[in-house]
Amino acid sequence: MKKIKKIKFKQGLIIDKTGHQIGKIKLKRISEELTTKQLKAYFIKFEKGARSKIHLHDSDQIIIGTEGKGNMVIFSKINDDVKNTKLEIETSSELCEGEAILIPAGKLHWHGASKDQSSSQMSFMNNGNTYWF
Repeated sequence: MKKIKKIKFKQGLIIDKTGHQIGKIKLKRISEELTTKQLKAYFIKFEKGARSKIHLHDSDQIIIGTEGKGNMVIFSKINDDVKNTKLEIETSSELCEGEAILIPAGKLHWHGASKDQSSSQMSFMNNGNTYWF
């Protein structure tokens, strides 16, 4: 009988040093450790006030709050002039433990912790590209 591979996703977190964050973030690349090429899955721990930089994905993203209180903001572009692009908040929401949100493919957004509380989140999406701004 073949053994099912499993990991402890809250252990062995690494500090995110990609430059795609504001503040301190630790994460676990679950999908890499479970060796799937079809899905990206992450456990992310944001310290108070930490968040991702603005980005978008070419697939839908589901984010699940697992601890604390987080925030999520989705933006709309006002124009397509690369040098003078203006962003407007389309929607924003708190994300607390036990809640899940969907960020549609192609939507500029950021997610992270609230200013006064850390937050842990699970993130799931199809394997594809992420574009950082």
